Amino acid sequence: MKIAVATNNQRTVTGHIGRCRSFMIFEINGNDIISKEVRANTFTHHRKDGGHHHHHEEGEHHHGDLVRGLKDCSYLISNGGGWRMVEELKKENINTIFTERDEIDTIVQKFIKGELVHNAELSCSGHSN
Repeated sequence: MKIAVATNNQRTVTGHIGRCRSFMIFEINGNDIISKEVRANTFTHHRKDGGHHHHHEEGEHHHGDLVRGLKDCSYLISNGGGWRMVEELKKENINTIFTERDEIDTIVQKFIKGELVHNAELSCSGHSN
């Protein structure tokens, strides 16, 4: 199984999924990390347009590139993200887990041990975060 962790510095979990610089991808087998890779976030519109803030009109939320970029992952761990993105990921069997900011290694070990708790309050209902 693979999990993705949103990050800006490859050390800590970061917030807003669409704006992170990269994803750390971990392949896990049982309690072991089999492999680790970094995927630059070149597939979300927030990163494609240089990170400029922009407003979405109703019906304009498309996260297909993110879903395709993480399609081999079963989980996406972040410090927060929009509910529309969460729903689109869920349709493709990618579960989101929102957690407090922490070191990636700590978060991955908590995930492996089944101790990582999802904090639904970190989901944003708009794109103001």
